[in-house]
Amino acid sequence: MKRALFQLTALLPFIGFMIYSYTQVDPNLVISSFPPYLNLQQQLWQIGYHQRDFSSVLFAVFMVLITVSVVSVLRFFTEREKKRFLICAILVFIFSHNALSHDIFNYLFNARMVVTYQTNPHTHIALEFPSDDWTRFMHNTHTPAPYGYGWTVLSLLPYAVGFGKFNPSYYAMKIFMVGGFLLMWWTVGKLAKLNEVKNFQTLKWLFFLNPLVLIETFSSGHNDIWMMSLALLSYVFALKIQRKNSLRRNIGYIVLAVVVLAVSASIKFATVLLAPVLILLIITRLIIKLPTHLERLTEWWPEISAILLFLPLFADRSQQFHPWYLIWSLSFLPFIRVVWIRYMLIAFSIASLFRYFPYLYLGDYTAQELTQEKMITWIGGILVFFVLMLCRKQMSRVLE
Repeated sequence: MKRALFQLTALLPFIGFMIYSYTQVDPNLVISSFPPYLNLQQQLWQIGYHQRDFSSVLFAVFMVLITVSVVSVLRFFTEREKKRFLICAILVFIFSHNALSHDIFNYLFNARMVVTYQTNPHTHIALEFPSDDWTRFMHNTHTPAPYGYGWTVLSLLPYAVGFGKFNPSYYAMKIFMVGGFLLMWWTVGKLAKLNEVKNFQTLKWLFFLNPLVLIETFSSGHNDIWMMSLALLSYVFALKIQRKNSLRRNIGYIVLAVVVLAVSASIKFATVLLAPVLILLIITRLIIKLPTHLERLTEWWPEISAILLFLPLFADRSQQFHPWYLIWSLSFLPFIRVVWIRYMLIAFSIASLFRYFPYLYLGDYTAQELTQEKMITWIGGILVFFVLMLCRKQMSRVLE
């Protein structure tokens, strides 16, 4: 009984954030006309739009509590309990509102432009359809789709499942993210076996229970989980190449590795940066004798990949940087052996949870707000990193 109560207590901050997320529902979006819901929504709107100081503090409190909760889960829960907790957390976030990003609306409307309006969302914009009710609560209606054509094609599936209706399509898209998450789970497990990763049962949870990963994937509904699960799958095919295999089988693995990475890059172009690592892995699996430094270099493919995908976060386009972009580097956490890199990624993921605080407080993207976001990410990330390193002995059972 005490154990069950402890597990439920760990889930409470997630439920609290789910309720809080509805304070950020756009006033032009009426999710349901059910009177009890409308009455509750009116009260939540008062917090989100008219008590911004209280709302932003409440958000920060939930981020702290969720982080503490995950640390306790990593430290005290058994493997089975962690899996059960993860399932519950995913379900809670699926039914939360995408309070921290409007991107999921753009995913759906791009599919709507293809199916309903028979228009290319990569050359046309949402503002061309002002009579469509969906454009009232969307952001970035003035730009074409910034994603690759691959994601537009994938987005058609949840939109079709929802029959073009908003609520069914919205939740179908969130459930679609579960598919990407499950593919990531399977792929990470395959990579661990191919690389004989030590302490994998502990390290895998650094990604799969990471609060930023869970919030950005299931609450905000970002597509990065699909991009990265496919990128890692391409590594699986590359590592299956063996000199003892038949030529036909190796060619098949090479083709699959290249094609899957290309599909990943067709969602977001960032994973093109992994092409050199993939090529190096393929070459080292095929050639008998290589220079020693190249053979050693391939042993560090997780660290190299994580660093390569961290570099775009310095770019102006990423606004230095959008929190969900961290999923790119965090995907390699279960395989990273260099402890300080592991701690650095964890530190930035914790700091980036609070990056939304200025927007929730000010209610607009201003130059001041963007500067504050960057300070929270970079200064906050460095400070958290040093704290984690100072407390390394206490944190080793969780992070190592």
